[in-house]
Amino acid sequence: MTMFEELFALACSATLTMTVSADEKSGRLTVNVIPKPRKDAGEPALAQPLSLTATPQEFDAGFIDALRGYREVRRSLAQQAEATKEVIEAAKAASVKKASDATAKAAAPKSPAAKPAPASTATASPALRDDDDGVDGGGEAAPQPATAGSGQSFDLFG
Repeated sequence: MTMFEELFALACSATLTMTVSADEKSGRLTVNVIPKPRKDAGEPALAQPLSLTATPQEFDAGFIDALRGYREVRRSLAQQAEATKEVIEAAKAASVKKASDATAKAAAPKSPAAKPAPASTATASPALRDDDDGVDGGGEAAPQPATAGSGQSFDLFG
């Protein structure tokens, strides 16, 4: 490719600003190619300028190769930035789905088996008692549930 073909290929992905300065004492030129990315303005690496200092003869011999290498690296960086963006978007979507699933699960009504039965503080059912003295028709005292102050242990499983 020629120099302008390389510049064209580079300019297809970014607007370019070029500066050229000369140092008479050393006989060298400094060429800066400064890209302003179009769609990837948030990626700082893609805005990194190419700054070269060399003699005019060295520029004649290697400037096209330097532009090509710079363009290829920029393209690679742009591809990496796009791949990273896709990964981040996928992770965001997965996180949103996970959060909405957790919210839906928390809001779902629980099955009756999952809820513990409320503890009753009543002593005994009136249907089990014949009178108010705690003695049933057979002359024996009706069983009384253990209470917190009774000193008796209460076994749920026995």
